[in-house]
Amino acid sequence: MPRHSYLDHSGPIAFAHRGGTSAAPENSLRAFADAVSLGYQYLETDVHATSDGVLVAFHDNDLERTCGEKRAIATSTWEELTSARIDGTDPIPLLDDLLDEFPEAKFNIDCKADSALEPLIKKLRQRDCLSRVCIG
Repeated sequence: MPRHSYLDHSGPIAFAHRGGTSAAPENSLRAFADAVSLGYQYLETDVHATSDGVLVAFHDNDLERTCGEKRAIATSTWEELTSARIDGTDPIPLLDDLLDEFPEAKFNIDCKADSALEPLIKKLRQRDCLSRVCIG
């Protein structure tokens, strides 16, 4: 059985979980940029779909813990989420932002809601990036 190219790595694989840094808010573009600058090649993120089908990189079902807003992602449009700031500083990134910003990185994507799975698969196929993604 052929091995998936995602696993083409000798030795242990270190993942930057949600960006893996205390220097920037979790799941922010800055956190992932910091991880890549430290040499991480594998990035872990979480994905939810908004009510209008936009895929966002965010861990929780709602914005309360990290953005201080009692707003669920699944019942919000992308436009409604654009003003939210993670830890008061960083915007919520789109999955597209991460894939564009870090084209050499491999991603472990934790699909947090069943409603996000079909749009996620569709997006990854459209972008032809299944070779650098593992869905968990």
